[in-house]
Amino acid sequence: MKKFEYKLLTITITHLRRKKFQEELDKKFQTWGNKGWDLIKMEPITSGAFFFQGATTREFLVVFKREKTEESGF
Repeated sequence: MKKFEYKLLTITITHLRRKKFQEELDKKFQTWGNKGWDLIKMEPITSGAFFFQGATTREFLVVFKREKTEESGF
């Protein structure tokens, strides 16, 4: 049976609006992809959602997954 490991990351909207952060994040995602990590989910984390107020997204939860190997220490 295959076993997996996961990497969780939260990213704020404030950071995503900064061009330099976007470039750094792109490089980091490329590096992780080359190491076998697969981005499987990017989910908004919302607050608010009252009857008189719409929900607001201020950050995202990002989930990566890769198959465990002997090299990864598992």
